[in-house]
Amino acid sequence: MILTFWMLCLGFVFILILIIKKQIKLDKKEIELDVEIKKIDTLLKTQKVSDNYTDFTNGHLYQ
Repeated sequence: MILTFWMLCLGFVFILILIIKKQIKLDKKEIELDVEIKKIDTLLKTQKVSDNYTDFTNGHLYQ
């Protein structure tokens, strides 16, 4: 009876450790994704700035 109790406790602790390790991995991936999203956002902002280009030549080609 006591052996069964300790085996259940050990199994419960083992499962908790696995869940905690998985959560840590997910948190690391989330941080990596946040960094990538910030990079993409800055690239999109620079793209919007370059889209605001005004053609001062009125379509004429100057040499």
